[in-house]
Amino acid sequence: MLNRDAILDLIPHQGASCLLDECLSWTDSTLEATTRRHLDPDCPLRHNGRLGPVTASEIAMQAAALHGALTGGKGSTPGYLAALRSLDLRRDQLDDPRYETLLIRVTQDCAMADGFIYGFTVSAASGETLATGSGTVMLHAAMETL
Repeated sequence: MLNRDAILDLIPHQGASCLLDECLSWTDSTLEATTRRHLDPDCPLRHNGRLGPVTASEIAMQAAALHGALTGGKGSTPGYLAALRSLDLRRDQLDDPRYETLLIRVTQDCAMADGFIYGFTVSAASGETLATGSGTVMLHAAMETL
């Protein structure tokens, strides 16, 4: 298990931009993390006082970045989100206090020479699924060789 300070040492998202609180576990292909940052009134991704559901994808892709850092190799190379696919947002806002602590699960579905594809699920403490989808991460080092 990793606390927020350990997470901040591993990913580029710093300060209020880091939306993860804790990493519960990880394997070579999966990672589970938690957050309560969606309830923070000073969350930098709020717009007009609310946190839209697409923020779940940002939280999940930060978990993917953490997974890459923890599993080493090319996963520790800086990258960027190139695409979101199959995004299923099941609620109209993410900052509902009834969701309590969010559980984020990411799975590395594909590892390529120039990036990764991660599937993700973001759930409320009750187990209710709030968002699912997948994100493609392209590595900066791969882009420099083009």
